[in-house]
Amino acid sequence: MKILIIRLSSLGDIVLTEPICALLHDSYPQAEIHYVCKQAFADLPVLFATEVKVIPYDKSLQFHWKLRETKYDIVIDLHGKLASILLMLISRAGKKLSYNKQRSIRKAIVKGNTNLNIDSTVQLYMSSLKKLGIGTSWQYPKLMIPPNVSLDIFQDILPNTIAIFPSATHFTKRYPADMWIDFINRNNGYNYALFGSNYDAPLCNAIATESSNPCANYAGIMGYEDLLIALKRCVLVISGDTGPMHLAAAINMPQIAIFGGTHPRLGFRPLNAKAKILSMDLSCQPCSLHGEKACPLGHFNCMRLLEADKIANAIQDFQLSKASATNSGDKP
Repeated sequence: MKILIIRLSSLGDIVLTEPICALLHDSYPQAEIHYVCKQAFADLPVLFATEVKVIPYDKSLQFHWKLRETKYDIVIDLHGKLASILLMLISRAGKKLSYNKQRSIRKAIVKGNTNLNIDSTVQLYMSSLKKLGIGTSWQYPKLMIPPNVSLDIFQDILPNTIAIFPSATHFTKRYPADMWIDFINRNNGYNYALFGSNYDAPLCNAIATESSNPCANYAGIMGYEDLLIALKRCVLVISGDTGPMHLAAAINMPQIAIFGGTHPRLGFRPLNAKAKILSMDLSCQPCSLHGEKACPLGHFNCMRLLEADKIANAIQDFQLSKASATNSGDKP
């Protein structure tokens, strides 16, 4: 038996599909689970706690034809865009399933309806399994560092280091750079390390350069496996509502998630018992589903009012030990 999962992008959305793979594996333990995603994310599903065979997506006719020729019993589209719908349609699977995105509920939340709430995108993905008779019980996403990999390869990460992902694709998801610098300069007895993609490197470099306290910059130099290892050598991860937030959650790191122009009620909260969410919960939040290029009202109070002291107080709630890098020897 072969099952095909389609989720082309992006980082956080792919991480949130792991529980679906786990449920399918539990229901069909002898099945091969294949996973189609864009080449840029092909190294990510490999780290799922549930084993999948990754097939990097290609727009070519040859790729589509080859996928059609592979006999799948079940194809599940967990993306819902034209490219993924096409892949599902051309397959010759006996069962073709998609999920309910709850667009109307999310639109209503963005428009200001505070009575509505989506607990998690994973719950939405779960709707694709109803026709298979698979129950509603699910676990949080899990990513695994391969057992033969040493966690000592990043010994230059100092003890008591807090990992920060300061950037995001959309402006209204980014905690302002000057406020990151203010937070880091307060120190509170910790060291700091900045992480991100090549896209984030200039911002990370600027923050590291302006910070007066120890602040290493690792942006743009790590693949997903190395990134997980580096994070496990830290004591805490701080990020916005971004893909790395879900990475940290999936390895069960203590974490702080900062929500600005978006909101946890849209279904993107970090699925992690060790997560603390910071949000000003203003009447204008959320202003969009995935973030905007600028604050629609011009004040950006959802971030500007979330001062460094609030983050520092949230860190104190974790009661982190400063004796050593407590996670350095753990594996998720």
